Amino acid sequence: MGSALSSSSDDSSAAKITTVLPPKTKKSQSVSKISNVDDDDDELPMKSNKKSLETPILLGDDDDDDADYLDGKSDYPTPTGKEYDLIDQIASELPAIIDEESSQQVQDYIEACDNGKGPMVACFSTAEYLSLFLRKHKEASHLYENTCFRPGNDTSANGVSMDRGRSKAYPPACFNLAQMRMTGKGNTKFSRYEGYQLFDRACRAGHGGSCMMQAKMLASYPGSLGKKIPYDPYKASQLLQGVCDDGDSLSCFTLATMLLRGDLVNNEADNVSPMEARGLSAIKQRNNEQNREKTSDDKRIALKRDPKRAESLLKKSCDVSSHAPSCYNLAVMYTQGDEGIEKDEEKAKLYQTKTEDYVEKFGGFGFGGSNA
Repeated sequence: MGSALSSSSDDSSAAKITTVLPPKTKKSQSVSKISNVDDDDDELPMKSNKKSLETPILLGDDDDDDADYLDGKSDYPTPTGKEYDLIDQIASELPAIIDEESSQQVQDYIEACDNGKGPMVACFSTAEYLSLFLRKHKEASHLYENTCFRPGNDTSANGVSMDRGRSKAYPPACFNLAQMRMTGKGNTKFSRYEGYQLFDRACRAGHGGSCMMQAKMLASYPGSLGKKIPYDPYKASQLLQGVCDDGDSLSCFTLATMLLRGDLVNNEADNVSPMEARGLSAIKQRNNEQNREKTSDDKRIALKRDPKRAESLLKKSCDVSSHAPSCYNLAVMYTQGDEGIEKDEEKAKLYQTKTEDYVEKFGGFGFGGSNA
């Protein structure tokens, strides 16, 4: 997931980020520094060595696939189930690198699982071994299903009570099975609807990564994942808030961008200025940049803009989780101001400095969260 910032103003005093490349003789990643460099119409987000603080970051993520849907290319492609065959073949030809102690642990898990009759953790671990090491995905999927759906009287220590006590689930197993359903990995069953249901089950059982995936599906273009997959960006925002509250910086950041986007630019746009989002200035189209304006036939719903709430979310992911893109957006907000957000040069400099520090510390302008 990636996006960045580009200028929509000719104000030469605006703070900018400029990528400084290291000498070719040293093996290191680029480091971004903030300076006062002017912008131009050729600058595109993340495709220039200048990244200005004139436009808030907005996530693209799965929106690129939505763009294909809007272009009439059809729904998301249906997997053949053979996409992983080459990887499986290569893996099977490599020597199994597993030490004696780990090998004994695997055998202990297999024996404890007892073909799905044993503890959830033992069966889940066995399934992971089958899928990741032996590449026996179908056998693994059966154990994942077994571990995701246990009767309510199951005594496994890590089981989460579901359906008012009628069943129990081991959330990571539901998540892994959902991923298999979404891709048909290794000729296992392909069903996006079942994948959605499994993400939902795991999310209700407290698995943050599943909540994030469910939110993405809920926010995808209506009908693009199949008629049974609901389109509900409001529920998606609630799920993101929950995962954000649990400390996932990417969820905080994603929800914040949804609250900053507004309904005047499309979901494929990776940037928008507060003035553009509020309809107080025309939506600029830079050289070599696609039109960011939302068309009248776009069925997607935008959340009501709420910069104050977005500010709170960005502070959480920046100040608590050291998430550089969130710090970057805060620097933008305090540089330009927004509804309920006063311009504040001191705060802008603070978050500019934090952005630089985290970019240098983590070796890039990463977007990953703790559940990624």
